[in-house]
Amino acid sequence: MENVEESLELHDKYQFEVKFTYPLDKTVPYTEYNVETFMFIPNNLCVNHTTYTKDDFYSDMQKYIRLKTPTMLLKNILNDDKSPLKALKEAMKTLVSEPNNELKMLDYKYHLKMFCSIFKSALRDETIFAEKLNDKEDAEDYIKSIIDSTEDIVKKFRDLKDIIHVPGLENKCYALYLFADEFVSLSLDKYRYRMIFNLDKAEVKNKKKIRSELIDLLSAEIEYRKSARYNSCPDEKSDNEELIYRESTLKKLMGSVLFLKTQTMREGIYIEQIVMGLAAGLAMAFATAVAFLSQSKLENFTFSLFMIFVIAYIFKDRMKELTRIFFHRKIQKRLYDRKTNIYNSLNQKIGFCKERFAFFKEKDIPELIKKIRNKDYITELDNGYIGEDIIYSKRFIKILSKKCKNLLDDFNVDGINDIIRFNIRNFLGKMDNPTRPLFMPIEGDIKKIKGGRVYHLNMIIKYGMINKQDIYRKFRIILSRNGIKRIKEIPLTI
Repeated sequence: MENVEESLELHDKYQFEVKFTYPLDKTVPYTEYNVETFMFIPNNLCVNHTTYTKDDFYSDMQKYIRLKTPTMLLKNILNDDKSPLKALKEAMKTLVSEPNNELKMLDYKYHLKMFCSIFKSALRDETIFAEKLNDKEDAEDYIKSIIDSTEDIVKKFRDLKDIIHVPGLENKCYALYLFADEFVSLSLDKYRYRMIFNLDKAEVKNKKKIRSELIDLLSAEIEYRKSARYNSCPDEKSDNEELIYRESTLKKLMGSVLFLKTQTMREGIYIEQIVMGLAAGLAMAFATAVAFLSQSKLENFTFSLFMIFVIAYIFKDRMKELTRIFFHRKIQKRLYDRKTNIYNSLNQKIGFCKERFAFFKEKDIPELIKKIRNKDYITELDNGYIGEDIIYSKRFIKILSKKCKNLLDDFNVDGINDIIRFNIRNFLGKMDNPTRPLFMPIEGDIKKIKGGRVYHLNMIIKYGMINKQDIYRKFRIILSRNGIKRIKEIPLTI
């Protein structure tokens, strides 16, 4: 990886997910990255600085920071020198020889979770690659190789059961292996279904034969889970809530090995207090000066002197508040709102992320962003000629690369994933009904048809490494009162 990678996709009805992958260069002391986002919101949604606060913005955001899953081909999971399956087998044998050794226990858990994460990632990547193959024979051969490789990997993984299922080990060790086995089984199902759905749309040689083989494998895997008494078997007469719950829980459990610890705090607290103190000092200096001048002119305590003190106090109080507001606005343009420190498993700080949120006026955004936005006439009409509300957010990320040298040093980790889920529910309150009736003449009569009411939220993302070329991406999020309908990437015209 040489530069930041980014993706934006629909997560669910009300959330979209943005993922940034920052390169991890362990040969330099640190690396720095900037991410700036401009969200152009239709004015008639009434999302502006009076209705949508900084706290609303951050509460609508859910963040995860984790290591990028080491990249590996399925065939290398079996045969590579750094095979996670071989490493897991050695960790199991070592634990069985020293069952009371806490470090050996942690090593076993680490390698078990790493195997699951790498296997799922490799299966996903190769399934996606197969979908992009144009040649019919190449696609057929590649799908067959995926099927064969996964069968071999899963068989060898399940052969390890006899190593760990022995007397003298804690029950939790074997239970964790069973959880991993269930996770592997569910991952197989997920991507086999995906392969089948893609086959239905694609032109692949011997499509029916491959489809039938995949369905047989799915049926066999479900029977395996039933025989193992895993409560994650689909049932057409059930709502399958247990399956969904277990799938989600196992995904978090096995992926936890890659997650980094974070601690978020407000940024600029001390500077803010200094500014408030400075404002109070200036106001007090004004009031004291008035008092000294008044006493030098009026030797006795008179009603006039009394009124001067009262007026001076009033001005001092207002001066303090106005000075505080003035300085606060000035420093807010230079300070970030929050700072998130990032720690490794040993609680060593390996970096931080600073964030800032603000509403921008159209005249304040950079010219290049205006060109990329490139509003059309229909957008102007929809916004009533009074423009859009623009949410600006900035993230500054610094990774202390040298402190990352020991992160998963037995695997090739070349990046850190910064995952942000954004909830758009606060944007839906002022929307019209999602549908309204329309009419059209058909066969000599008038027929009632349905019309969908949508709103366009345009988003421009600028990102890159410090001192390198920035990258720009433009997206359009189509919303209705029922949530997100779809997301489109808009080609840049500059």
